[in-house]
Amino acid sequence: MGRLLRELNALIESEIALYNKFILMLKEQWDCISNYSLHSLEEIIEKKEIMVRQMQQLEKQRSGLMGKIGRLQGVRETDLTLKKIIQTTVNPIRVKLGKSREALLAQIATINELHEGIKGLMDKSSLSLKKSLVFVHSKNEEANAPYHPDGKLQEASLQGRMLNFNA
Repeated sequence: MGRLLRELNALIESEIALYNKFILMLKEQWDCISNYSLHSLEEIIEKKEIMVRQMQQLEKQRSGLMGKIGRLQGVRETDLTLKKIIQTTVNPIRVKLGKSREALLAQIATINELHEGIKGLMDKSSLSLKKSLVFVHSKNEEANAPYHPDGKLQEASLQGRMLNFNA
């Protein structure tokens, strides 16, 4: 049982390290969006996808390991949580597991906050871009319209050139 708990702690510490990298990646994504850097944003999104796959793999391994621990403790997998393992374990590793659990929870909260912030920033950026396009389009229409905004007919601007026929 002690070996499984040590493996679980090592796995959780790997998750913590990966989550730290992911948080840095989210901050870089924020910078790319705020600087309107599409190329950099695409690169970061690719890296994020790779990291998410790595997180899924670690989570799958952690789930399998927790299942083994649950079977040894006689607890159903559906009722098994990291918190319950920490509470029911007498092994000294439980202190490390508790600290790791708290670190994971804090990181998950940070990731959720950053994700919501990025979504909001993207919404604001796209709205700003949309407003800019509408402004440019409306100015272009005003410049090419045959009427002034007050309804009066605009004089056509004749483009002419004088030619000199003296050779």
